[in-house]
Amino acid sequence: MQKDLKMCSLFSGIGGLELGLEAAVPGLRTCWQVEQNDFCRQVLKKHWPDAERFENVRTVGLEHIRGCDILCGGFPCQDISLAGSGAGLAGERSGLWREMHRVVREIRPRFVIVENVPALTSRGLGAVLGDLASCGYGAEWDCVSAASVGALHRRNRIFIIGYRDAADPKCQRLEKRQ
Repeated sequence: MQKDLKMCSLFSGIGGLELGLEAAVPGLRTCWQVEQNDFCRQVLKKHWPDAERFENVRTVGLEHIRGCDILCGGFPCQDISLAGSGAGLAGERSGLWREMHRVVREIRPRFVIVENVPALTSRGLGAVLGDLASCGYGAEWDCVSAASVGALHRRNRIFIIGYRDAADPKCQRLEKRQ
């Protein structure tokens, strides 16, 4: 029998990414959430009463989150979006990717799942993939439309799945974890 997998969510919003991942991965349990918005934290508390919540991604690290198997997050897209300023990862909001990267380096989860707008492919994907590679993660990515999974709207998103290098003895595929 597979043990429970522990997940940490950054930029949690109201928990949409967590809901989807928990539905898709048997045994996945959200243990930590980081969200600055008070209203969103109240929604998260209702749906995940046992999860530990933090307000600021800039102050969360290894001392708060231990034993995380999956780290997920959709860092802010305002500077990446084609409707935005075009500042990319250098922008004030989308630059929070650097905090997500820092958390990845510190807690070393088995898997990292990043969600963002498709414009990331031309406004920062290389940097995100390079940052993941710099701390030992291979990655695969694809753009997915909400309509392709049954929604009534298109809303395209890019998903990046990072996994620790297979040469790392601590790296195991989900289906082989016992």
